Amino acid sequence: MRQSPIKKRDPNLKRVLLSIFLCIPALAFCFRYTPYFFPIRTSDVARQRFHSVTFYDRHGHLLQEVLSESSTRSVHISIEQVSPYFLDAIIATEDKNFYRHGGVDYLAVLRALYKNFKSKQVVSGASTITLQLARLIHPRQRTLLNKVKEAFFAYRMEAGMEKEAILEEYINRLPMGGNLYGIESAAGTYFGIPSSDLTLTQATFLASIPNSPKRFNPYHHSKKIKKRQRIVLERMVMQGSIPRERIEGVLKEDILLKPQSSSFLAPHFVFHLMHTLPKDAQIVKTTIDVELQKMVSEQINKVLSRLNKYHVTNAAVLLLENDTGEVLAYLGSADYFDEETDGNFNGVRALRQPGSALKPFLYLLAMEEGFSPATLISDIPTHYRMPRGVYSPRNYSEDFHGPIRLREALANSLNIPAVRTLAKIGVDGFLHRLHEYGFTSLDKEAEHYGIGLALGGGEVTLYELSRAYMCLARMGAFYPIKEIMEINGIEQEIAEGKRGISTPQFNYLIADILGDAHARTAEFGFNSVLNLPFPCCVKTGTSFRFCDNWTVGFTRDYTLGIWVGNFDHTPMLKVSGVSGAGPMFADIMLMLYHDKRWPEKFPQPDGLVKVRICPLSGKKCNTYCSTSIEELIPARDVAAYEISSCDMHIQRGDETATVVPAKYRIWAEELGIETQLADYVEENKFQIANPKNGAVYHRLPNLASEFQSINFKLNCSRKDQRITWFLNEKPIQTTHQDHSFLWQIVPGDFILSVVSEEDEKRSSRVQFRVK
Repeated sequence: MRQSPIKKRDPNLKRVLLSIFLCIPALAFCFRYTPYFFPIRTSDVARQRFHSVTFYDRHGHLLQEVLSESSTRSVHISIEQVSPYFLDAIIATEDKNFYRHGGVDYLAVLRALYKNFKSKQVVSGASTITLQLARLIHPRQRTLLNKVKEAFFAYRMEAGMEKEAILEEYINRLPMGGNLYGIESAAGTYFGIPSSDLTLTQATFLASIPNSPKRFNPYHHSKKIKKRQRIVLERMVMQGSIPRERIEGVLKEDILLKPQSSSFLAPHFVFHLMHTLPKDAQIVKTTIDVELQKMVSEQINKVLSRLNKYHVTNAAVLLLENDTGEVLAYLGSADYFDEETDGNFNGVRALRQPGSALKPFLYLLAMEEGFSPATLISDIPTHYRMPRGVYSPRNYSEDFHGPIRLREALANSLNIPAVRTLAKIGVDGFLHRLHEYGFTSLDKEAEHYGIGLALGGGEVTLYELSRAYMCLARMGAFYPIKEIMEINGIEQEIAEGKRGISTPQFNYLIADILGDAHARTAEFGFNSVLNLPFPCCVKTGTSFRFCDNWTVGFTRDYTLGIWVGNFDHTPMLKVSGVSGAGPMFADIMLMLYHDKRWPEKFPQPDGLVKVRICPLSGKKCNTYCSTSIEELIPARDVAAYEISSCDMHIQRGDETATVVPAKYRIWAEELGIETQLADYVEENKFQIANPKNGAVYHRLPNLASEFQSINFKLNCSRKDQRITWFLNEKPIQTTHQDHSFLWQIVPGDFILSVVSEEDEKRSSRVQFRVK
């Protein structure tokens, strides 16, 4: 039997393994002692300290003490000026062997490896103060390679800096919650004292924060920080810094924190500015008015407390001065420090759906293209074929108003007339106009938004929206928003961006409509919160599913924009613009004028003429019109007004006293039906006969559901046309000749609509419920 040869070990492999084994100590030696040839000095670290800037309001009041380039507050302090209690606490907690290792504590590393292996998860770390400082100077992702780089950097610091210098840089860079870095900033912000005056209680309280600044936020997690404070005190006892008897006494002491608002004024505004400043900026005088900022914050939180039960957690506000474009108040959220509601999120700059808040700009463009406040627009069931199905806009109230003038359509924020108007003037033109107003967030093609853009089918910011409304207040003159008055004592001017977008005549007409309390009574009532005791133009907006609501408006002096909602995009409980942001808008506007003369009306520009019209047709009254009202129209339309009289009130046969009812005529006209006589319209109407609008059905519990149904039936004079039926906007049936069928009932709220395939203008719609 043949035996296989015995394989001999390759002598070269032995040499390679031996070389590697011998190289490890050499590499370790080089890694440990090479840093002495490339030491990092205190002056090198000092160059990488936070660059500080001081912000003031327009009157010289301090907004934020010192801010760094990364939007963090930091004040550098010498280690001799820091309370010994804090130094002892931070060493005992973060690195008890700080004075005994050269940057890396190998005993701590071995102890951490053992604990983590035993627990099968990371339960202990081994970062020394020097390693943590390396990470604070050069933040990196937590990878093995980066940990090696941090260790090498730590060795270089230990080679070139004294222990006290390392500790000084460390305590001046410690994360202390929110945007605070360093012990001096923390002591001043939380207690209003210098770090040298910290008591044992205060020092151990602050030493508890760096372990997890978000989890141990002093303003929101006092119980958690107390538990951490006990650990800090226990470790100080183990180090021999304090006797054990002091622990309970320290923990029983009350911690009196300085109010947040006194230390952080307009934080969202300041952090926003940090990204726009030149590198040499040190003293910045902003346009903010501290007193107005405080007033706005108080009013917002007062209203939010009433809306909390409707799942409303946040709001954002921007107050502008119309003459200069300056920001007077900037509130990014109700409470910057509220972590549960993401209070540090900047709501002024957040992208949200504007709802109806874009309608004034749509109707302004429409008037430039031939519309006027007297133009009739049909508020009737309307359907559009879209790539994803049939789009059927609805009004907020679910009602239809038939023929309605543009003034009433905008004042009452009706959705259907807005969509019909956009369909006529074109989405491309409207989107281009919005870009002229500075809505750069609408960065998709017109096809992406479609006609839904009229109802806020895109995302904009409160900043953009308020700036555009300020342009309306300036009668079409666009001004960029001004936020800074001086940098390092040098006055700042806005040299670019001022331009005219539209003529004063059409801007005045929009302002006149937005300030017309009588025109909006159909939807908002006579006692609306929007009705202020002085001239004020205002518009509300509510997005899909009640995720956002807005109120934006202006007087001759101010433009005020308010957003209300939840930063996590969860819907509010049926809170609209008039019930959410509306009360805030009214309260702030009233406070703005509580000690000053009420604003005057906008002066009427040339090129507008006041005429008397029939309120139903929007045209010059004829013999049969029973009432008339005054309306403003552009001078260009006067000639057409003179030669065209009301065609809603007409003579019926030989009876001069009888007229065709206005609603029947307009509805029929839009549906393509002959409109000479009222009874002809009645006989030829196109509408769902069953179920009736508002009907409520009850499913019987003792009868199988397959034996319970509703007969859907359509009244239609032309039986030969094909009809598509939609239930909750989803197609369910197509009928021809016999326009009726049975639908098996299920519980719920339903909207039943029908559309003729030959003519989409022929449609009908009802709502019903099955319980």
